[in-house]
Amino acid sequence: MAVPAGVNKAFYTNLAGLPVDTVANVLDLGKTAIGAPYMAITGKVAPDWLQVGDRKNVAGSSDWISEKINDGAEKLGVGSPINNPRPDDKASRVLYSTGLLAGSSVIPDPRAKLSGAQQLANASIGGAGGAVSGAVGEQFPEWAGLAGMTPSLAIAGGSSAVRTAARGGESGRKKMEQRVTDLKNGGITEPSLGLATDSKLVMGLENILSQTPGSVGLYSKARDKNVEGMKARAHQIRDDISPTHGPVESGEAIQKDLKGAFKDRIGTTYGLLNDRVEKAVGANTPVSVEESILKSGLLTTPIEGAASTSSNFINSRIKKINNDLTSDAGGKPAEVVNSKVLGADGKPAFQTITPATQPQGVPFSALKDLRTKIGKESQSNAIMGTPEQADFKQLYGAMSQDMKNGVLNADLKSGANPFTAGSGTTALNRANTYYSKAMNRADELNSLSNRSTPEGAFNSVSSSLNAGPSVYKRLRGVITPESRQKIVATVIDDLGKATPGQQGVEGDAWSPRSFLTNYNKLDTGTRSELFKRLPGGAQHADSLRDIAKASEMLGDSSKLWANPSGTAPALTARGAGYALTVGAFFQPVLAGATATGLALGHQTSKRLLLNPKFTSWLAKAPKVNPRDMQRHAQRLVQNASMTGDKQFQQDVNEYFKSVEYGLNNQEQDEATTSD
Repeated sequence: MAVPAGVNKAFYTNLAGLPVDTVANVLDLGKTAIGAPYMAITGKVAPDWLQVGDRKNVAGSSDWISEKINDGAEKLGVGSPINNPRPDDKASRVLYSTGLLAGSSVIPDPRAKLSGAQQLANASIGGAGGAVSGAVGEQFPEWAGLAGMTPSLAIAGGSSAVRTAARGGESGRKKMEQRVTDLKNGGITEPSLGLATDSKLVMGLENILSQTPGSVGLYSKARDKNVEGMKARAHQIRDDISPTHGPVESGEAIQKDLKGAFKDRIGTTYGLLNDRVEKAVGANTPVSVEESILKSGLLTTPIEGAASTSSNFINSRIKKINNDLTSDAGGKPAEVVNSKVLGADGKPAFQTITPATQPQGVPFSALKDLRTKIGKESQSNAIMGTPEQADFKQLYGAMSQDMKNGVLNADLKSGANPFTAGSGTTALNRANTYYSKAMNRADELNSLSNRSTPEGAFNSVSSSLNAGPSVYKRLRGVITPESRQKIVATVIDDLGKATPGQQGVEGDAWSPRSFLTNYNKLDTGTRSELFKRLPGGAQHADSLRDIAKASEMLGDSSKLWANPSGTAPALTARGAGYALTVGAFFQPVLAGATATGLALGHQTSKRLLLNPKFTSWLAKAPKVNPRDMQRHAQRLVQNASMTGDKQFQQDVNEYFKSVEYGLNNQEQDEATTSD
């Protein structure tokens, strides 16, 4: 009698009541999610509408059906047709398990269009599984579920359904495997099942589980572990580029290079270019300094009619340079010598006038060195922005013109074509072009070097990156490689900093959402320029993109992962909608471990969904032939055994029990499926 009782129990109560049980589970879960916080906050007993009632009072549920059948049997005076007649006897318990699985294997849905022979085969397979499960369970209760699966695995190959339910067929497996790889590259080494599969159903389930009482802490820890992994990956990239970083350190490097190394490099390069000009012209070749004397004279000539007043604005150093340069060039002013004999009017009787001697010029090397000194003086921090600086710049221009005239005359005298390579004029033009561009670059970057604080200099560069790489490109060409590395490392460090509203006391909170937002603010061109001329730049750029990709997947996976505060709100109507979807339409293989057990056993489900070994088993499982299914299932059992984690072993056992249920209730012949 135990066998038919088990069949009746499975078919007439469990299967018949499954739709109502599923909905009731979801409703009870919602009541629990709302009622528990209500009682914790108010200290009052939850109202009646939040109380989880007896399922015997829920019309259509399996308990309600069982109650009706037992009542009818009692009125007829016959024994219960659905209860094990001898629950105290081992043999009866095994036979009852046989009947339960046999009855559960019948597909009552006419849409399945299964033949009577197929229905009988399904029932026979389920019955065999129940017999094995019951027998093993008497000695080894923890492996009863796996034992019950053995006949089904060997014959039907149906455990592929669990993989298909989670991530689809072979294409889904490959997609899942790639996602796991992408997540790992981005720092997430142990993704949840929903995150790994990108399954909307599984992610919806995770979202529900994360908001149920007792699950908040587990999912919060999982999220924190993901974020810490991504943060560690970003910091590894940062430190590989430069172990020294930060707004102050980067700003100090910028200002130091602009005020020191940059100007020194300009002087050195410009000097080398001018040496080539000197070589082409000849160091001792005399050249006229007429333009220099004329300009310095004009700059120091008093204004006619206001000579005394205007003399206050004359640059004494320029005046002395005018006199000394005239002397060095061999020029002398006109000289008037009065006779000592006086006339009747008391004035000298006559005068001797010596005409002025025109300057003959100075050696080319002397003019070149003088212009270099004038150029440095014009860039001196001591006179920066003063009228004196403007005077020196004008004198520098006049000397440049004298050099240009002298080089041109030297080319013509030597018969060289001034416009061909190797001429003095070509060399001089190249030197002047370099110096002009260098000075323009210095003027453009003066705002950075003159910032009152180092961090101000860095922040100016950092904020400009959102508009494009122009400022950074100009800066990159004039600072040292070490300074460039400090800047890029600091930019990377800032990408993931959480917004002020999400920051803690230490100010070091890291946010995937902030990282992705800030990363996307930098267009492709800007990111390319940041990593150009950087040791390992291309690899670092790819690694940074991996983190951005993982951040995107994390944000899309579910509301849980996008929750920045780490808290979980109470179950909402939308969450209930997800639960209904999962419970009513999800494949039975996972439903046994998820939707139908949410209210009573969701701890196992949420743990497995977050367990990396379980996720890896699904992701890496190749296409398995039916004859290999038992060995494939045992692989997960072995993984669980090797971990020594008792909880994981128990969860795997519960999982296989759910799979066992699903195998015996599939709506098609699994033996004919391709995956």
